[in-house]
Amino acid sequence: MEMTEPQVWTLIGVFAAVMIGAVSLLLRQADKTLTALSGQSQNTLAVLSRQNENTLTSLSRQNENMITSFRREIDARLEGFQGQFDARFEAMDAKFDARFEAMDAKFDARFDAMDAKVDSRLGSIDRRLEELDKEVANLATRFWGSS
Repeated sequence: MEMTEPQVWTLIGVFAAVMIGAVSLLLRQADKTLTALSGQSQNTLAVLSRQNENTLTSLSRQNENMITSFRREIDARLEGFQGQFDARFEAMDAKFDARFEAMDAKFDARFDAMDAKVDSRLGSIDRRLEELDKEVANLATRFWGSS
């Protein structure tokens, strides 16, 4: 059985039509598959995006909580240091006040002693001046009163 030229061309046409149909079906199937995969990828990306957002939000809250806790701890420690410094300064003030009061008492005692010495010496000088005045008056009375 030999085929005539029109039969060969017909077979070539049928084969070409079958091949084009097969390629067309394969391309259509590939398009549907790619479209489905694209949709799944978008859904997966959306889910991953939401998960990342939730994770970032959670991490942000944790960081804020840690920073707040850290600030409170530092504030508490600084307040403790401030209390210690205040107590030490008050103790130093008390020591200085006590020493200044002791020095004031010593100076007061020394000034009182100096005042007492000066008063006694001035009293002695005053008595001597009174005695001298009496003697000068006696001498004047003798000298001018006898003439």
